[in-house]
Amino acid sequence: MRLRLFGLLALLFIFASPSYALSVGEWEYESVTGNLKPTAGCKDKAKAEKQASTGYRFEKYTTELCNAKGYGWGKSRVIDKGELVCEACEGEYEGAEQYRCYMKNVDVECKMVKRGW
Repeated sequence: MRLRLFGLLALLFIFASPSYALSVGEWEYESVTGNLKPTAGCKDKAKAEKQASTGYRFEKYTTELCNAKGYGWGKSRVIDKGELVCEACEGEYEGAEQYRCYMKNVDVECKMVKRGW
C-alpha cells in the first residue's frame, strides 16, 4: 500500500513540474491601435481635453488596450498618442458648453513573455 502511494505521489510530482511551461527569456511585441473610452460625464472643454489626453486615465486605458489581447499581454510603450476628439453634450446642458473627449487611433506597443520549450 505504501509503495503504491509513494509511486502515485512520485508520478504526480513528475507531471506537475513547472518545467513543461518554460519561458525562453525573450519578449514578443505587437502593435495595437484603438480608441480610448470618452471621459465620464460632461465637463468644460479644457478640463475634458486634459483628462482625456494625459495622466492616470490615459495610462489606464492604454494598458487596457493591451490587456484585451489576452492573458499575459501588457503595455510596453505608447507609440502614437493619436488625436483628441471632443463632442458637445446635448440635453440638460443647454446654455453651458459641456464636452466629452476621447483619444482616437492610439497606437500602443504590447509585450508578452515568449513561450517555448
